[in-house]
Amino acid sequence: MARRVLLSIAGAALLGQTDAAMMRVEEVSMAVMSKKDIMARMTNEEALHKVMQLPKIHESSAMVELLGTDLTNHLKSNGTAHMHRHHHKKAKDAPKGYAALSGARDMLNAMMSDAQAKLDVELATCGNYNDETLGELERMRMDVASYNAMAADARALVLKSQGSIAFTQRKLPEVELELEEHNKKCEDEQAALAEQIQIVKDDLNVTAGILDIIGDCSSTAQANLIQCGHCVKGKRGYMMIQNDVLQPLINRLKSSAAKAYVQNHLGQLFDQMSDEQEPQQLTQEAVRHQTRLMGRTTAFRKQMDAPDTSDPEFIASLGNESADNLNISEVPDVTAPIECAPNNKCVLGEGSCVKIRDRFLYVQAGIQDMLEKLQGDLKDSIDSCGKVRVEKKSHIADLNDQQRNAQTQLATSTKDQVSSESSSNTIAEEHSTLKAEYAKKMKECCDEQNDLKSEMCALEKIRGELYKMKGESVFITDCEVSDFKAGECSATCGGGFLTKTRSILVHPVNGMACPPLTEKESCNMQACPIDCVVGEWEGWSGCSAQCGGGVRERMRPVVTQMQYDGKPCEDTEETESCNSQSCNADCELADWSDWESCTQACNGGTNRRIRDVKVPAVGTGTCPDIQSEARLQFRKCN
Repeated sequence: MARRVLLSIAGAALLGQTDAAMMRVEEVSMAVMSKKDIMARMTNEEALHKVMQLPKIHESSAMVELLGTDLTNHLKSNGTAHMHRHHHKKAKDAPKGYAALSGARDMLNAMMSDAQAKLDVELATCGNYNDETLGELERMRMDVASYNAMAADARALVLKSQGSIAFTQRKLPEVELELEEHNKKCEDEQAALAEQIQIVKDDLNVTAGILDIIGDCSSTAQANLIQCGHCVKGKRGYMMIQNDVLQPLINRLKSSAAKAYVQNHLGQLFDQMSDEQEPQQLTQEAVRHQTRLMGRTTAFRKQMDAPDTSDPEFIASLGNESADNLNISEVPDVTAPIECAPNNKCVLGEGSCVKIRDRFLYVQAGIQDMLEKLQGDLKDSIDSCGKVRVEKKSHIADLNDQQRNAQTQLATSTKDQVSSESSSNTIAEEHSTLKAEYAKKMKECCDEQNDLKSEMCALEKIRGELYKMKGESVFITDCEVSDFKAGECSATCGGGFLTKTRSILVHPVNGMACPPLTEKESCNMQACPIDCVVGEWEGWSGCSAQCGGGVRERMRPVVTQMQYDGKPCEDTEETESCNSQSCNADCELADWSDWESCTQACNGGTNRRIRDVKVPAVGTGTCPDIQSEARLQFRKCN
């Protein structure tokens, strides 16, 4: 049986990291020669020399004498051609040490069978080694590629983590500063609103006191209206009440809105009364008296609430305790000068207690509205500031989580990268070593197979030469069999067994017996494919933007890496859009409230309804003022 095996080992490609040196193995060509080629090249002398080196020959002294003496001398003295010409010589020229050629033939046939058996074992052993080693080299190559891919993935995660850490390190101080500035702004805004609310509450108490004093107008002294045209430049004039009890109370109003309400309503009433009756000019004494009443207002003094310490009335009002301890008289009233002509700077209009009371009811309602607006503004400020504060803190928490996760991922990915690079380099080195061993081993296999075939050819050649030397002609054929045909392996991977069979092509006649026709060997020794297995999705990260559109992501770990051509991993990262709402939005108003009670039980009054803010404005969004028609409506009643 002849079998030709051609093995070629080329230089290995680059394995491992890019800075590794390119490995190069010189191409080695090894061929197992056929029996025909060996027989054509082998001389009788070479065959004899080969056979005489076989240990089995030396176990028989007769065979040693026959080959070592007779055949050797005959070949030396006559040569093969001479021996062919004189094969008819007499018996005295025949070998003397081993006359029975059949015994020599049988021994040589047995030695050929032994060599054939060794050749079969060698072919099987080397074939299995070849398949297994090539499979192992391919697995190593795939492992190096897998580890290189893992190293590249880990490196990508390292860069991503470093970018995320840099982003959070830059963004965190910005958001923390925004939160600090927001808290300071809200604190100042709410403190200012609280202060305004307290002022308006005080003004509301003042108007309540004025209305209590006015009462039902049954016991209230006359209260005329005074319009002082020169008190406020560029305006219609400053409105006052000629009443020593009411005017000081009016002077106690602090908020500009409350003062404006009073001036507006008293001015409207003065105009209305002027249409009914011509106003009178105040006397100089009345002007001075009214000036003293107004001495503590901002319209007449630069320092609010600072008393005129030179005023005798102020000195007299320092307290009952001081007056009881002094033996003094009460300060007389100021003597009114007798004037020949009226003063034209201030005019006096006749007042109506009921109408003044109604106007102050409007003033009170306006101040109440203002109080409610300020309280609403304060509530909106608290709610809005709280909402933004929560968002900022949540953003900071998300950034801290993102930074911690990125730091953890950086450490893990760096470790994975180093581990994958190390495994890649180690396996690449093992691949190079195994490849060199493979080349060496396969060369040994080829040499051994050629040597066994040479042994068989030498035995066959010597067997024929013995008969020629003896001058006898015997028909001899050696058994010839087909190549093995492998059956189906019992396993597709992980190692199995198969049965190989071969058939007899030529039956032996006086030659070498047939070798075994069946043989078992291992098969499919390569590792079974391992599919990638991924874990459960982790939670979503915080959104990259609070509004205007951002992205968030989630990840899942790789539990088992793909190996040996298994199924690759599914996606381990996923992103989606978030917070797509606009960063600027107008406020959203609630429904209209019910109409409030009428301000008058009869003779005409008003009632109102309002709309509160349901959702505050965002960013540069706008919201109607509480005094606008979109949020405040009046109607006449009763």
